[in-house]
Amino acid sequence: MVKCTTMFLNRGKILDLLQRTNEGFWEFKYTVSPVKRECLQPLDSLKKVFHIYVTIYMLALTSFVLFPVFSKGEELIYESYRPPWLPYYAILLLEQVTGIMCTLFTMLPVDFMFMSLINLTLVQYKLLNLELRQLFDAKGKMTSEVLNRKIGECVRHHAFLYDYIKRLNNTFSPSMLIFHVIVLLSMCMEMYRASTQLDLLACLRPMLYSAFGLFQFFICYCAYSQALINEANDVSINIYLSEWHESPKYAKSIMMMIGMAQREIKITAGGIANIDFKTGLDTLKTMVSYCMFLRTMVNNA
Repeated sequence: MVKCTTMFLNRGKILDLLQRTNEGFWEFKYTVSPVKRECLQPLDSLKKVFHIYVTIYMLALTSFVLFPVFSKGEELIYESYRPPWLPYYAILLLEQVTGIMCTLFTMLPVDFMFMSLINLTLVQYKLLNLELRQLFDAKGKMTSEVLNRKIGECVRHHAFLYDYIKRLNNTFSPSMLIFHVIVLLSMCMEMYRASTQLDLLACLRPMLYSAFGLFQFFICYCAYSQALINEANDVSINIYLSEWHESPKYAKSIMMMIGMAQREIKITAGGIANIDFKTGLDTLKTMVSYCMFLRTMVNNA
């Protein structure tokens, strides 16, 4: 529900991001060129991640739906008040429909939108780095006017991408902080529940829930954000290695571009934590530590 609320409250910012994506991003087409195909590789991998995401989601959802059916007694999916006059299967169906609707129309769209925007931005940085590496390769075949225009396009596009990431953070950062806290606490409890269950069927549900939560946070958010950060940090390197020293008259423009590229790029959660590999690993370590702490406290009690 946090993600659904984010989309509703920030619908204007999201529409602005989509409009800027449509108008400001460089156009790209699928090509047989190995160099350009490498720039578009994140889009191919994104399709595979979507398929894995949906598969794990369906497995976790199926376990939640079928677990009460095959369990002994009248067990519900969620612990909730059951009116005496309401039949068991009626409230079970209500919980199943509610759970499916809340995840299918809130969680999946936000995750897919975030991954898509991050990957499209990553492709733009790859195209920018490719353009910078090749900037002075054909300087003998183009006029100074054309080269100046290409340098200007690279400078403007780099500034546009930097502003785009700032807008992306302003849109998703508050909800990602709440999501980070929820993942940390809920996954810790689910790992603890899975470690204390003796029955395989009872252990399966928290294990699937933990696997889906970790995949969702680590792969969908941390991994793609880290890939974008790495590519953005390569801009200054590609500018410097573009053989600009053979054209001293462009040194001033190149130095300005290198200075702009030194600005830090990061995807944040509420301005408190960065969303990257380090945060993902720290979250996993914290979850395991708290899980073992809970087990120790229960055993000592």
